[in-house]
Amino acid sequence: MLCLKRIMTFSLIVCGGAMICASNVSAQGEAVDADEFLQKQGQENTSVLAQDVDAVEKPKELTAVEKGVAEAKAELKNKDVLAKKIALAREMHKIRPTRVQVDSAIQRASLSMPSRDRRAFIGAMKGMLNYNAIERISVDAMLETYTLKELDAMVEYYSKPEATSASDKVGYWASLVQPEIINMIDKAMMRIRTGQ
Repeated sequence: MLCLKRIMTFSLIVCGGAMICASNVSAQGEAVDADEFLQKQGQENTSVLAQDVDAVEKPKELTAVEKGVAEAKAELKNKDVLAKKIALAREMHKIRPTRVQVDSAIQRASLSMPSRDRRAFIGAMKGMLNYNAIERISVDAMLETYTLKELDAMVEYYSKPEATSASDKVGYWASLVQPEIINMIDKAMMRIRTGQ
């Protein structure tokens, strides 16, 4: 019987890896009583299961954004609210057309290419994209993301000439800020690399 226990212990150690060796075998590699080992394993597994149950019982607290999105999705169940949200999302797309936003993104992407290739790139991209599909995707995403009140506020805000003017200036604003941010990041990365 003692021989069988030692064989089982050896098998457990070999199959179980370093963690079992470290906790259940002395530095000289002496055998461990298999009954004692299995009893300890059962106790450890029970405590792990208890920890898992605790983790399951404690729900993760939602962030403000997650709560807002959950509220927006819940509104989709009410047909009247859904109809209003669809109308507002479509109105937003009239105020700020998806096509204009996509074309602007293509234009910005083309700036990373040699000037001789830009026109062909822009033409190819515009020819390959389905603007109607992009708008449908965008409208659906707005319905799931924004509450009725948020969509209403967005339409009200972006309907103002000042909002349009401010929105048009975002690219200029970014051109002033982004180089400074990139410069700071580059300096920080250099300090990290050099240990200064």
